[in-house]
Amino acid sequence: MTASRVTYPIDIAVSFWNKIAELAQSHAFYSIDKVENEIKINDDMLSSWCSENLPKDFFISTETEEVYKKYAELANWAQSKGINQSGVDKFIDAEKADIYFVAFCSLNSDKYTVVTEEVSAVNSKKDIKLPDACNAFDVRSINFMQMLRELKVQF
Repeated sequence: MTASRVTYPIDIAVSFWNKIAELAQSHAFYSIDKVENEIKINDDMLSSWCSENLPKDFFISTETEEVYKKYAELANWAQSKGINQSGVDKFIDAEKADIYFVAFCSLNSDKYTVVTEEVSAVNSKKDIKLPDACNAFDVRSINFMQMLRELKVQF
Protein backbone atom coordinates (compact mmCIF):
# COMPACT_ATOMS: atom_id res chain seq x y z
CA MET A 1 0.00 0.00 0.00
CA THR A 2 2.85 2.36 0.82
CA ALA A 3 4.42 1.65 -2.56
CA SER A 4 1.32 2.84 -4.40
CA ARG A 5 0.80 5.90 -2.25
CA VAL A 6 4.35 7.09 -1.67
CA THR A 7 7.27 5.35 -3.36
CA TYR A 8 5.86 4.12 -6.68
CA PRO A 9 2.58 5.88 -7.51
CA ILE A 10 0.58 3.77 -9.94
CA ASP A 11 0.09 6.63 -12.40
CA ILE A 12 3.84 7.39 -12.54
CA ALA A 13 5.70 4.10 -12.03
CA VAL A 14 3.81 2.21 -14.71
CA SER A 15 6.60 -0.27 -15.53
CA PHE A 16 6.97 -1.09 -11.83
CA TRP A 17 3.27 -1.95 -11.54
CA ASN A 18 3.34 -3.88 -14.81
CA LYS A 19 6.14 -6.02 -13.36
CA ILE A 20 4.25 -6.52 -10.09
CA ALA A 21 1.21 -7.68 -12.09
CA GLU A 22 3.41 -10.05 -14.11
CA LEU A 23 4.93 -11.51 -10.92
CA ALA A 24 1.52 -11.92 -9.31
CA GLN A 25 0.08 -13.59 -12.43
CA SER A 26 2.99 -16.05 -12.41
CA HIS A 27 2.37 -16.74 -8.69
CA ALA A 28 5.83 -15.53 -7.67
CA PHE A 29 4.24 -14.14 -4.53
CA TYR A 30 0.89 -13.95 -2.78
CA SER A 31 -0.81 -11.97 -0.07
CA ILE A 32 -3.62 -12.66 2.38
CA ASP A 33 -7.28 -11.73 2.58
CA LYS A 34 -6.70 -9.27 5.43
CA VAL A 35 -4.54 -7.14 3.12
CA GLU A 36 -7.23 -7.29 0.46
CA ASN A 37 -9.73 -6.00 3.02
CA GLU A 38 -7.42 -3.12 3.99
CA ILE A 39 -6.93 -2.22 0.33
CA LYS A 40 -10.64 -2.32 -0.52
CA ILE A 41 -11.56 -0.02 2.37
CA ASN A 42 -9.76 2.86 0.67
CA ASP A 43 -11.50 2.49 -2.71
CA ASP A 44 -8.59 4.24 -4.41
CA MET A 45 -6.24 3.73 -7.35
CA LEU A 46 -4.59 0.72 -5.65
CA SER A 47 -7.95 -0.91 -5.04
CA SER A 48 -8.86 -0.54 -8.71
CA TRP A 49 -5.43 -1.74 -9.83
CA CYS A 50 -5.73 -4.89 -7.69
CA SER A 51 -9.16 -5.71 -9.09
CA GLU A 52 -7.89 -5.33 -12.64
CA ASN A 53 -4.44 -6.93 -12.37
CA LEU A 54 -4.24 -9.61 -9.70
CA PRO A 55 -5.26 -13.21 -10.23
CA LYS A 56 -8.36 -14.36 -8.37
CA ASP A 57 -6.27 -16.61 -6.10
CA PHE A 58 -3.73 -13.91 -5.17
CA PHE A 59 -5.22 -13.21 -1.74
CA ILE A 60 -5.15 -16.40 0.32
CA SER A 61 -7.83 -16.95 2.93
CA THR A 62 -6.80 -16.89 6.57
CA GLU A 63 -10.24 -18.11 7.62
CA THR A 64 -9.09 -21.49 8.92
CA GLU A 65 -9.09 -23.15 12.32
CA GLU A 66 -5.30 -23.56 12.16
CA VAL A 67 -4.76 -19.84 11.53
CA TYR A 68 -7.12 -18.92 14.37
CA LYS A 69 -5.18 -21.21 16.73
CA LYS A 70 -1.92 -19.53 15.72
CA TYR A 71 -3.58 -16.14 16.10
CA ALA A 72 -4.40 -17.07 19.72
CA GLU A 73 -0.79 -18.16 20.31
CA LEU A 74 0.45 -14.89 18.86
CA ALA A 75 -1.99 -12.88 20.95
CA ASN A 76 -0.77 -14.64 24.11
CA TRP A 77 2.84 -14.03 23.07
CA ALA A 78 2.09 -10.34 22.44
CA GLN A 79 0.46 -9.99 25.86
CA SER A 80 3.57 -11.49 27.50
CA LYS A 81 5.96 -9.03 25.82
CA GLY A 82 5.57 -6.34 28.48
CA ILE A 83 4.82 -3.54 26.05
CA ASN A 84 2.18 -0.82 26.21
CA GLN A 85 -1.34 -2.23 25.95
CA SER A 86 -2.02 0.07 22.99
CA GLY A 87 0.87 -1.61 21.14
CA VAL A 88 -0.49 -5.05 21.96
CA ASP A 89 -3.98 -3.99 20.88
CA LYS A 90 -2.64 -2.66 17.59
CA PHE A 91 -0.78 -5.91 16.87
CA ILE A 92 -3.68 -8.24 17.74
CA ASP A 93 -6.32 -6.16 15.95
CA ALA A 94 -8.36 -8.79 14.11
CA GLU A 95 -9.07 -6.34 11.29
CA LYS A 96 -5.38 -5.77 10.51
CA ALA A 97 -3.08 -8.04 8.54
CA ASP A 98 0.16 -8.21 10.54
CA ILE A 99 -0.79 -10.86 13.08
CA TYR A 100 -2.43 -12.93 10.35
CA PHE A 101 0.70 -12.84 8.19
CA VAL A 102 2.66 -14.41 11.02
CA ALA A 103 -0.09 -16.87 11.94
CA PHE A 104 -0.58 -18.01 8.34
CA CYS A 105 3.10 -18.20 7.44
CA SER A 106 4.07 -20.00 10.64
CA LEU A 107 1.90 -22.92 9.53
CA ASN A 108 4.15 -23.37 6.46
CA SER A 109 7.32 -21.52 7.39
CA ASP A 110 9.38 -23.51 4.88
CA LYS A 111 7.09 -22.27 2.09
CA TYR A 112 6.22 -18.68 3.03
CA THR A 113 8.18 -15.53 3.85
CA VAL A 114 6.74 -12.29 5.20
CA VAL A 115 7.68 -9.19 3.23
CA THR A 116 7.65 -6.00 5.28
CA GLU A 117 9.34 -2.63 5.45
CA GLU A 118 9.18 -2.70 9.24
CA VAL A 119 12.51 -2.95 11.05
CA SER A 120 13.09 -5.09 14.10
CA ALA A 121 12.81 -3.30 17.43
CA VAL A 122 12.97 -6.26 19.78
CA ASN A 123 13.39 -4.09 22.90
CA SER A 124 10.56 -1.71 22.08
CA LYS A 125 8.08 -1.04 24.86
CA LYS A 126 5.80 0.85 22.46
CA ASP A 127 4.73 -1.74 19.90
CA ILE A 128 5.48 -5.05 18.20
CA LYS A 129 7.27 -4.98 14.88
CA LEU A 130 6.43 -7.61 12.31
CA PRO A 131 10.02 -8.96 11.98
CA ASP A 132 10.13 -9.59 15.73
CA ALA A 133 6.86 -11.53 15.72
CA CYS A 134 8.11 -13.48 12.70
CA ASN A 135 11.35 -14.30 14.46
CA ALA A 136 9.52 -15.47 17.59
CA PHE A 137 7.44 -17.88 15.49
CA ASP A 138 10.23 -19.06 13.16
CA VAL A 139 8.92 -17.21 10.12
CA ARG A 140 11.39 -15.66 7.72
CA SER A 141 10.90 -11.95 7.01
CA ILE A 142 12.56 -9.78 4.39
CA ASN A 143 12.00 -6.33 2.96
CA PHE A 144 10.51 -5.60 -0.44
CA MET A 145 13.84 -4.98 -2.21
CA GLN A 146 15.20 -8.27 -0.86
CA MET A 147 12.15 -10.01 -2.31
CA LEU A 148 12.73 -8.40 -5.70
CA ARG A 149 16.41 -9.42 -5.60
CA GLU A 150 15.54 -13.01 -4.68
CA LEU A 151 13.05 -13.10 -7.54
CA LYS A 152 15.78 -11.64 -9.80
CA VAL A 153 13.50 -8.79 -10.85
CA GLN A 154 14.90 -6.06 -13.04
CA PHE A 155 13.24 -3.00 -14.50
